[in-house]
Amino acid sequence: MKNLPAVSAFRARPVTALAVLIAVAAACNAALVGCGKKSESTTQQTQTQPTPTTASTSAPAESTKTASGDLGAQVYAQRCALCHGPTGHGDGPAAASLNPKPRNHTDGSYMNSRTDDQLLEVIRNGKGVMPAWGKVLSDEEIHAVLKHVRSLAVPPYKGS
Repeated sequence: MKNLPAVSAFRARPVTALAVLIAVAAACNAALVGCGKKSESTTQQTQTQPTPTTASTSAPAESTKTASGDLGAQVYAQRCALCHGPTGHGDGPAAASLNPKPRNHTDGSYMNSRTDDQLLEVIRNGKGVMPAWGKVLSDEEIHAVLKHVRSLAVPPYKGS
């Protein structure tokens, strides 16, 4: 009985077969971990955020801004840092197995050339190997992540 050419190639080079198997396993693991369901703790924290009162002047706006920034950083750490890295340099633990490599969010020359609508579309619908987060994250979380990503760029984003 003759062996198939593909089987013969893997028998001749078992290291190649092992490397392919490890790369596929790493990519599947990154996709599964990054595409997890929305956690209950995120939902609870989103629901328990303080709502601004109209009686005070500038304090509520500042507290909402801080809460929104914290939400963006929290969602980024849970959903994006696996590939993009905790500081946004595109060097997360899963980045090594991805092609193309995750975007470096600190690269101001690239990030500042993109509009909010362009970035929101990528977050919602995904791009390449990046998963679509539109059905996983709430609109508030998506906008908070956008705001956090904008804060990572060097030089800082000057747009709207």
